[in-house]
Amino acid sequence: MTSDSPWPVLHDALDFAVTKIDGDRDPLNDRERADGEAYVLRILTAVTQNSVLRLDPDHPAFVAMADSVRHLGAAGPDIDYDVAAVRPGERHIVRGRRGGASYVGITVYAGAGAGGASAIVDSVDVDAIAAPDGAFTWEFSHPSAVRVIVRQYFHDRATQPRGSWTIERVDAPVDSSPIRSLMSSTEMRYRIANAADTLRWNAQLNELWTPELRSTPNRFVRQTADDIVAAIPNPDVVYSTAWWRLEDVDQVLVLDLVPPVTAYWSLQLCDRWFQSYPDRRASLHDRHVTPNVDDSVTIVVSDGDPGVPNWLDTGGHRTGVLFFRWLHADIAEQPQCRLMERSALGG
Repeated sequence: MTSDSPWPVLHDALDFAVTKIDGDRDPLNDRERADGEAYVLRILTAVTQNSVLRLDPDHPAFVAMADSVRHLGAAGPDIDYDVAAVRPGERHIVRGRRGGASYVGITVYAGAGAGGASAIVDSVDVDAIAAPDGAFTWEFSHPSAVRVIVRQYFHDRATQPRGSWTIERVDAPVDSSPIRSLMSSTEMRYRIANAADTLRWNAQLNELWTPELRSTPNRFVRQTADDIVAAIPNPDVVYSTAWWRLEDVDQVLVLDLVPPVTAYWSLQLCDRWFQSYPDRRASLHDRHVTPNVDDSVTIVVSDGDPGVPNWLDTGGHRTGVLFFRWLHADIAEQPQCRLMERSALGG
């Protein structure tokens, strides 16, 4: 390899990611080790896939979040994310049709700073700007803006049609050529180096997002978007976050809460790397749950089906992260946690 080859940087980042699995502070059982090793491969797939996507700030366009990152970084299973790169300081216009999702919001982020944090520099709930037929136009400009994300929250994807939108860079230089320039080796080296940085960031996300909560498991705390900038959060949401921990397969964690009045809330279970799983019961939203007679809600976190209506599956893991999303709402009292033996449920 030549002296300016980018590949050693990516190789080092991959080694770093592996150390974050092998060197985790809690012991790994066989299931956790397998999922941790799969996590490294999923991050690698995501960053290499994204490296060849043409997220071009000079010709901005929305790209749906790749399937490979769908369940990384605590991305919501009920949520679709469309991403576009933008030029800092330039005016941009987003035009579209809202569609039938329960919520549609647009957020503009600054470039990553220390620890991978991306500050929110502008945002809008599309319901505030949409016409009766769902059409909307929104303009933004900020000297630090580099990325814009459109989120859609769904209660039922089968009956709620997706919205559609485009983004335009206003006053962009006129490009008379019908063909865009092909990628250069210089740009590709930059993309590989960026992939290495992103790989490192994802591998240590659990050290950037609420690491202090790991020392006091099974206790929820309130967090806003300002508290968790490393997570690229939604400013229209207040979060309740906890690290969960079970000592053995016969133990369950019982959550008791009184949900706020809101158009959408959800609970998501992740493993210790903020990874969710499509093949396990890893999330619930407000229309999934069966409330108690007093409108409170009880949810059980267990390894496998505990035989109650509202439950989430640890999939053999013993620790990880739980968090609620409260849309345009805040909970009066944080959800309470109780450790129980599985045999005592309903007793």
